[in-house]
Amino acid sequence: MIQYAIGAIFSIGIWCLLFAIIPKSRKPIIWSSFACGGAGPISQYWHIKDYWNPSYLIKLQIGDWIFGIEDYIFAFAFGGLCTGIFDFFIRRSGEEELKKFDIIGYIKYLLLCALCFFSMVALVSSFGLNSLHASLIAFLVFSIFIFIQLPGLVLPAVKTSFVLGSYMWVSYWGFYFRLYPDLVEQWWKSTALIGIYLGGVPIEEIIWASIASLFIGPALRYCMHNHIP
Repeated sequence: MIQYAIGAIFSIGIWCLLFAIIPKSRKPIIWSSFACGGAGPISQYWHIKDYWNPSYLIKLQIGDWIFGIEDYIFAFAFGGLCTGIFDFFIRRSGEEELKKFDIIGYIKYLLLCALCFFSMVALVSSFGLNSLHASLIAFLVFSIFIFIQLPGLVLPAVKTSFVLGSYMWVSYWGFYFRLYPDLVEQWWKSTALIGIYLGGVPIEEIIWASIASLFIGPALRYCMHNHIP
């Protein structure tokens, strides 16, 4: 019952490491983490039905909605990692550090993330798509929406996407599956996977991390500092 908790602790450990080594990105990391954290438990309402069914240390259930604190911790860490790594790359390209909290920009960020999430829900409910596939489409569409307006964000976002996809693979292959080698058979629904594995890791997990970070990475700076050339 502790497998997911171990994974959540690992992800927050990587978050702490990133927070420690790139001090100029700490504010965006914090802002994004708190914005994204709630999406973890909420999205489980759909993901548990058609994608996977992880074991929780303490399972919380409200009707058909099953979730745990692990969902929040993972989403909190993942959101911060996406934004922090993107912020590092965009500053390397010459952009200034985000120092001031822009409340209007942050509200825009929350609304943009919410709109992306509700788009995923609409694709599931209206077209019967698997929730993972629906989330990929939503992330990709909103990424393109940002890039059309600010093409300067494309390159650092692509770099962030590569880093997060690699991180997801390494965390599963190099850590998680060393402890629990049969986790895929226990948790993931076989009907939701296409059957391609990289070192035992479902390719869906790597693609999800890559596409999700393509949107989450630049979204905060797009909303809070959108005069980027």
